[in-house]
Order: sequence, then C-alpha cells, then structure tokens
Amino acid sequence: MTGFVERLVVKANFSSDDVDFVSMQRGWILKRVQKREAGAYIDSWVTLDRETEIHQVDDRPIATRYFTLRGPGSAEVARHIREDCELWSAPEALKALNEASTRGEKLALVYAVALAAREEDGERVTRAFQNIACDPDAAVRQSVIVATGYFPDPGLVDLVRQLRDGDPVDHVRKNAEILLNGLYG
Repeated sequence: MTGFVERLVVKANFSSDDVDFVSMQRGWILKRVQKREAGAYIDSWVTLDRETEIHQVDDRPIATRYFTLRGPGSAEVARHIREDCELWSAPEALKALNEASTRGEKLALVYAVALAAREEDGERVTRAFQNIACDPDAAVRQSVIVATGYFPDPGLVDLVRQLRDGDPVDHVRKNAEILLNGLYG
C-alpha cells in the first residue's frame, strides 16, 4: 500500500454503508469490492475522470478503516471525504489517546494516531507513544511496534529499539526485532 498521496482515518462509528453512500453521492466508480491484501480488505473506486483512485482499507488486523488516495485529484477528493465522513485527525486522536483508559480504546487510538499522523506530528506522536510503551499491558505496548510500521518516524523507531532491548515480555521484544529488520533489512 505504498504510493498514496493522502491517508484519512475513518472513525469506527462511520460505517462502510455510510462510505458507500458517500461514494454514490460523489459519483465514484466502483472498481473492486473486498479485495483481500495482507489481512485487509480493500474497496476501490475511481473518480469520474478516472484520474484519482480512492481505496477504503478495512485493516482487520488492527481493526481500523482508512482511505488512501492516489492521483492528481487527491487533494479535492480528500476535501470531499473530510466534508462527508467522520475522520480522525492526528491532534484529535492524540487527545483521545491521552484520555483513554481501556485496552480497546488504547489499541484503537494508537492505530488512529499513527495512520492520521503527518511528518510534522512526529515529536508529539513519539511523546504520546512513550507513555503507551510503559503500559502494563503487553498488547498495548506491542501496538506501538505495529503502529510504527505505519508511521516510521525516527523517534518511534528509537522507541521500538527500546522495546526490543528492554521489554519484559519475549513476544514484544521479538516483534520489535521483526519490525526493525523489516525497516532496515
């Protein structure tokens, strides 16, 4: 899933049926439904001029849906999606992550933050994830590793190194090593 121009994270309460309605209202042409790729399911549309691709990724391994956009009309399509859909911004997801108390909330928000983040958000995301990396729940700590694969900011990569070198749970350390090997060969 590389080469996209824009990525927009859909809030859980905005359903796939809602997205289908938006696609019809905007006149997108459906190309594929539920194409399976790496555990995710992808619906694909193209704009009427066939210049811009819209993919809705239902990334089931992380229980998150997001759009990726490719092509010269991506900025306009992104504006339409922002108008029509309920989306996470990085600042909003970071605020919610800081307030999260349950495992489910933390996991969902770690992924929302990473997927919504832009390069300029790197320091804020790293600070927030430093707190998450100290969570007593190994699954929550591991979510930092997975999320770094989506947003490999240098500060987050350093945090993954720290988890590899010092996490008390073996599978967290191993998964950190796997991600680092994937990023750097």
